[in-house]
Amino acid sequence: MKCILVSHSHWDREWYRTFQDFRARLVDLIDRVIDLCEADPGYYFLLDGQTIVLEDYLEIRPTRAQELQALCSEGRIAIGPWYVQPDSLLPSGEAHVRNLLLGRQVGEAVGSVSRIGYTPDSFGHPSQFPQLFRGFGIGSFIYWRGNGNEIDELPPEYDWEAPDGSRVVACHLGKGYFSAATTSRADLEASVKLIGDRTMDLAARTRSDVVLLLNGLDHAPPEARTKILAEQIAGATGLDVRRGLLDDFVDSVFEIEADRPCHTGELIGAKVAPLLPGVWSTRTWIKLQNRRAETALEAWAEPFAALAMRFGLADESPALRLAWKALIKNQAHDSICGCSRDEVHEQMRPRFDTARELAEQTARRCLERIAGLGPDRDSPWSDEFDLFVANPSPRSRTDVVRFPLDFHPFMVPNPNLIESMHPTVVQDLEQMKFTVDSVPARLVPAETGRMKLLPDRGVFDLEFVAHNVPATGFLRVRVRRASEDADTHDQVEEVWPGDANASIQAEGVRVALLKDGCFDVSIEGRDFRGLGELEDTGDRGDTYDYEEVGKGAGLMLESISAERHQHPSGICELRVIRQLTIPALLATSREERSTETVPLKVETLLRITPGVQRVDVELKIVNAAQDHRLRMLFPVTGSVDQFDAATTFDVAQRIPGSSREAGWVQTPPATFPHQGFVHANGLSVVAPGLAEAELIPGKPDRIAITLLRCVGSLSRPDLSCRPGPAGPGTDTPGAQCAGSLTARLSLFAGLDPARAREAEVGLKAVACGDEPLVPAGEPLVQVEPSSVVVSAFKPSESGDGVVLRVLNPTKAPQEARVTLGFPFERVEALRLDEELDAFSISRDGPTLQFLVPAHALRTLGIF
Repeated sequence: MKCILVSHSHWDREWYRTFQDFRARLVDLIDRVIDLCEADPGYYFLLDGQTIVLEDYLEIRPTRAQELQALCSEGRIAIGPWYVQPDSLLPSGEAHVRNLLLGRQVGEAVGSVSRIGYTPDSFGHPSQFPQLFRGFGIGSFIYWRGNGNEIDELPPEYDWEAPDGSRVVACHLGKGYFSAATTSRADLEASVKLIGDRTMDLAARTRSDVVLLLNGLDHAPPEARTKILAEQIAGATGLDVRRGLLDDFVDSVFEIEADRPCHTGELIGAKVAPLLPGVWSTRTWIKLQNRRAETALEAWAEPFAALAMRFGLADESPALRLAWKALIKNQAHDSICGCSRDEVHEQMRPRFDTARELAEQTARRCLERIAGLGPDRDSPWSDEFDLFVANPSPRSRTDVVRFPLDFHPFMVPNPNLIESMHPTVVQDLEQMKFTVDSVPARLVPAETGRMKLLPDRGVFDLEFVAHNVPATGFLRVRVRRASEDADTHDQVEEVWPGDANASIQAEGVRVALLKDGCFDVSIEGRDFRGLGELEDTGDRGDTYDYEEVGKGAGLMLESISAERHQHPSGICELRVIRQLTIPALLATSREERSTETVPLKVETLLRITPGVQRVDVELKIVNAAQDHRLRMLFPVTGSVDQFDAATTFDVAQRIPGSSREAGWVQTPPATFPHQGFVHANGLSVVAPGLAEAELIPGKPDRIAITLLRCVGSLSRPDLSCRPGPAGPGTDTPGAQCAGSLTARLSLFAGLDPARAREAEVGLKAVACGDEPLVPAGEPLVQVEPSSVVVSAFKPSESGDGVVLRVLNPTKAPQEARVTLGFPFERVEALRLDEELDAFSISRDGPTLQFLVPAHALRTLGIF
C-alpha cells in the first residue's frame, strides 16, 4: 500500500481576518513555496484548488510571475479548478459554472489546471455536483463535510451519482484536510507518531490500496521538511509514502478496477464532520444581495447581451466577466455564509454593488440598443412615447412592469434660460397622469436611492400590466399623458383586518386579510388559510449554528393597521403594518430570553395583478432585537409526507422534520437550503435569497421561511448541537442584523419551476427608438415543453456564438424543442465548459429538437 503526502494550505481568502490582512500572509506563503520548489526537486504544493490566489499574489509580486508560471506548468504547484473555493449550496448552479470557467481561464494563463473537484471545507454539497464536474471533464471529488449514515456502508472512495446518472469518484477525507498537518516549530518525532496512527487508521478503511495524507491546515505556512517527514512516516508504518499531489492519489485510485459502491443524493449530513447549517440564514442581507446579483446576470445581462451579439451589436462579455468576478469573490464559503468577522462582510457590499450595477447597466444598454436607442439614449420631448417591454422567459407571459421615469424624457426647454443659466427644467411628474396603450397606469414612488435631479422633484416609476409579451422577446406599448380628469390614481381605503372589505380580488385570485395580520388566499380553485404568521424564537447560537432558547416571552402583537389600494388597471394591494414587541436579547445566563422588550415593525404588501395567477408579497422589517430568529409561516392543506424544494440544477424531494440521529458529530437540522422556492401540497412559496426553510409537521403542516437570524458571535464553544467551537470567538455585532430589511416572496398554486423563476425575474421596459433591431411581438427564443426550463442564455466563451442551456428537473425524459427567432448557421452540442459533447440535435429550419434525460442539463452552442 502506498501513501501520497500532499503539502497544502487551506486558504480562506477572508474569514477571521480581512482579505488584505490574509493576503499579506498569502504573499509570504507563496514566496516560500516557490523557494522550496526551486531548492528541492521533489517538493510539491497544492494551492487549495482555487486560482484567485494567483491573482492576489501576482498583484503584489509581479516580479515572480515567471517562476510561478514555470512551477505551475511543470506540475509542481497544483492550481484550480475553482476560481474561488465556494460554498456549495448557496450560490446558483450557473454561478458554479462561471466559477469553474473563470478558474480555468485564470489558471491556464499561469499553468496547467487541475481536473480534480477539490472542495475540502464547504458546508455540504448538492446532489448535482457530479453532473457539474463531469461537464468540465472532472471525474473525481475530494471533500470532508456532508455525509450521514451512508458513510457507515461506504469506503473512503466510492462512486457518487447525480440524479441524471452522471458519476464521479468521491474521495472522503476521513481525517479532514489536515490528516498529516504539522507546524514549522512542531517536534517532528511527535508529529510522526500522530500522523502514523492516523495513516494506519485510514489504511485500514481504504479499498483502493492508496491513502491520501494532507500536510497542511488553515492558512498554514508550507512545511519545509516533507522529504524527512515522508521517510519517517514510512519508517513508522511500513508503508510506501511518497510526496506528490492530488493527481497522484486520484490516478492511483483509478488504477484499481474495483467495483466501487455507489451513493446517490445530496451530502448534507453530519455523521462524521460538523455541517454548520446555521450559515444558511446568517446575515440574510448577504443571501438577498447575492441572489439579486445572480438574477441580474443570469436572467437579464447575459441573455440580452447574447441577443445583442446576434444582431450585430458590441460584445459585452468583458463587462459580464468583471461582474461575475466581483460576485464570485463574495461566494467564497466563509464570505457568502456570513461566518466571518464584521469587517469582512462590510467589504463584501461594494463587490455586490459592482456585480449588480454592471449587470443591470449592461442589460439596460443591450435592451436600449435592441430597442433602437443610440448611445445618447435620445428620446423626443413629447407627451407620448413608446416603450419596449422585454421578457427573458422562454414562454409568452403577462406580468406587471415598472418603468423608471428618470428625468428623461421629462426634461423640457427652460423658458427662463437667462435667469436660471440652465437650458432645461424637470417637469413635476407627481402632477402628471399616464396611460399605457390607453389603459390607466400607476405612478408609484421609486425605491430609495435613485438619483434626484432636484430636491423638490420626486422620483417615480410608471407601473402597468403588459399582456402576452412573447417568449424571450419584446412588446411595444405607447405611453401617453392622460387628461387632467382621467382616473389614474389608486382608490385608497383604510380597512380593518378581518372585515369583509379587507380583501382584494382579480381574475380568480383573492386575498383576504385576517384579524392578526395573516391572510387567506384563493387561487386556481385552491384555498390556503392563515398564511403569513410570524414566529420568533430566541437563539443562543453563533454565525455557524442556530440553537433555540425556548424560555421567556415571545412575539406579541401590539397593533395592526391596513389599507386597500385598487387601481383602474386592475392592480390591487393590501398594505399591512404589524407593530410587535419581542425580547430585546438573551438574559445574562443565555438560557432564557430577556424580560426587556423592543419593538419589531413588519410591513407586508400583498399584491395581485390581472392575468397573473400569483400573489406577490413584499416585506419590510425593522429589527432592533438581538439573539433571535424570525420566520414567516405558510400553512398547507392536509398532511405532508413529501415536499419539493429548488436546489442546485434540480428540484429535490424532501421529507418533513429532522431525524434525531444518535452518534452524529452534529445534530441534523430540520431546516434545509433552497434555491428559490418550496412547494408542499399544492402551495408554492417563492422566496429568492431567503435561503433557509423548513417544513414543520403539525396541524396543519407549515412551510417556514427564515427572514432573520441574529447572533453576536462568530463562534461559541458552549453549544449543545456540536462539539466545540467552529472558529474564533470574535464578537460580531453586525450579525445581529439591526435595522431594516426588505424581501420579496410570491405564492402560487401547484409545482412549476418556470413560474417560480418568472415570479422572481419579472419584466423590464426601456424607451423605444424609431427603428428597433427586432420586431415587437415575435418570440426570439422559445422552449417547449414548459417542464424544460432555461438555465442559461449567454455569449459563448469563445466569443463567436451564443450558448443556450436547458434543464429538465422532472423524473421523466423530455423531448425539448427550441425555436429561434434570429439567424444562425449551425448548432453544436456542448458540455458545461463549452467543449464539444456527443448528444444528438436535429434541426428543422429555426427549430432544434433534442432529448433531455431526467434531471439533466443540455447545452447548445449556436453560431
